[in-house]
Amino acid sequence: DQRTQGLNCSEPARAIKAIDKHSVHQICSGQVVLTLATAVKELVENSVDAGATNIDVRLKECGAELVEVSDNGKGVEEANFEGLTLKHHTSKLRDFSDLIHVETFGFRGEALSSLCALSNLSVVTCHVLSQVGTKLVFDQKGHLVQQSPHPRQQGTTVSLQQLFYTLPVRHKEFQRNIKKEYAKMIHVLQSYCIISTGVRITCSNQNGQGKRSTVLSTSGSQSMRDNIGAIFGPKQLQSLLPFQQAFATENVLEEYGLKEADLPKQLFSKDMFKQMEIIGQFNLGFIITKLNSDIFMIDQHATDEKYNFEMLQQHTVLQGQKLIAPQKLHLTAVSENVLIENIEIFRKNGFEFLVDEDAQVMERVKLVSLPTSKNWTFGPADIEELIFMLSDSPGVMCRPSRVRQMFASRACRKSVMIGTALSVSEMRKLLVHMGEIEHPWNCPHGRPTMRHLANLDIISQD
Repeated sequence: DQRTQGLNCSEPARAIKAIDKHSVHQICSGQVVLTLATAVKELVENSVDAGATNIDVRLKECGAELVEVSDNGKGVEEANFEGLTLKHHTSKLRDFSDLIHVETFGFRGEALSSLCALSNLSVVTCHVLSQVGTKLVFDQKGHLVQQSPHPRQQGTTVSLQQLFYTLPVRHKEFQRNIKKEYAKMIHVLQSYCIISTGVRITCSNQNGQGKRSTVLSTSGSQSMRDNIGAIFGPKQLQSLLPFQQAFATENVLEEYGLKEADLPKQLFSKDMFKQMEIIGQFNLGFIITKLNSDIFMIDQHATDEKYNFEMLQQHTVLQGQKLIAPQKLHLTAVSENVLIENIEIFRKNGFEFLVDEDAQVMERVKLVSLPTSKNWTFGPADIEELIFMLSDSPGVMCRPSRVRQMFASRACRKSVMIGTALSVSEMRKLLVHMGEIEHPWNCPHGRPTMRHLANLDIISQD
C-alpha cells in the first residue's frame, strides 16, 4: 500500500488531524511568494495599481536584510488600514463576476498577507486627502498591531525585514543563494521598467559596509524605447533597435511580453536573414547585405561563433569522470526533488547520481560522476546553479554558467576568423544559420552580430 510505504509498521498509526491555521497560513504564503523577485514584483505592481509615477526599490544586502518599495501613489485611506494585509481582503472585486472587469495587477488580496507571514512587515502611508502620514506595523497573521503618526508625503512605503525568516529551511536556502535571487529580481524588475511608461523606477542596494549604489533607473518617459535605452544603455539600444531607429527583435517581444503595437512599426524577424541579398565582403571581416532598401553589416566571426555556441549548447553531452566513492550532497528537500525530476538534464551535463528512493528525504541522492573537459573542472556549485535554473524552468535543457563559458571558448576557436576571405556561398551559409538559431543578435560574449548601415530611400531623398 502506497500510504504505508516508508513507515515502520510496528509504530502505531497517527491520527489524521487538521493543521493549525497559523501553520497553514505560513505554508500557503510560501507558495504565493517563492522568491525575492516575487516579493519585489508584488510590491511594484501594488505601486503601479496605486497610480504611482515614481517607484523607488531599496535593498539592503541584496534583499537578505531589507526590501523597501516606496511610491508617490494615492496612498491608503484610514478606513482600509485594518484590512490592508488580511487574507483575501481587496478593494478590486466583491464576487467572482467582477473578475471580468479587473484591469489592475493585483486583485486577490494575497500578496501583503503572505509577506506578513514571511517577514516583519511595516507600512508608512499618506493618503491624498490626509494631512500627515501614518506608520502601520502588522503581525504575521496580518493583524494591525501598532499605528502612529509619521511624516511622509503622499504615497506608500512597504518595508520587509528578514524575508522568509519564518520558514527556517527556506530562509537558509534564500540566504545561501542571495546573489542568484538578487540577479533574478533585477531581471524581473527590468521588465517592469521597460513596459511601465510614464513611471520612474529606480533600484538601489546597500552592501555590508553601508555603501548604497543604484543598479537601475528610468526617467519616467512615455516612450518604451527610452526605457530600453535607460536600462541597457544607448549602445545596447542601438543593437536592439538599429533598424532606422525602429528595429525590434522577436526577443524583445526579449523577453518582455510586448505586442507589436507597443514597438516601432518596422519589425525585423529571423526569417528575413534568408531574404537578404549579399553585396560582398568588407575588410575581410564583415558581410554587407541588402534587404529591400536597407543595408546591413554582418560580423562574420560573431555570427559563426553564435551559431557554433548554440549547437554546442543543444547537442553536446559532457562526459563524466567517476568518483572513487559516492559523495553526499547537502540539499534541501525541494532541491533534491528538482534534481531527481530533472536527472536526465544533469546527465547531459556530465553529472551522474546514485538515487536511493528508500532513503530519508535529503539523503536520497549521492554524486558518483563529475564532468571533466581538459582544464575545466566542475563541482557541487555547478549542481546548485543547475537546480536553481531548473526550479524556474523544469524540464528545459540548460547549462551551468561555467559550461556556457567553456562552450563559448570552443565556439570562438572553431569559428570563421576576421581576415578570412569568404565565397558568396560561404557568406550565404552564415546568413542561413542566423535564421536557424534561437538568439542570433549577439555573440556569446555580447558583441552584436549585425548593424544597420543605411536606408537607400532616405539617402536618395537627401
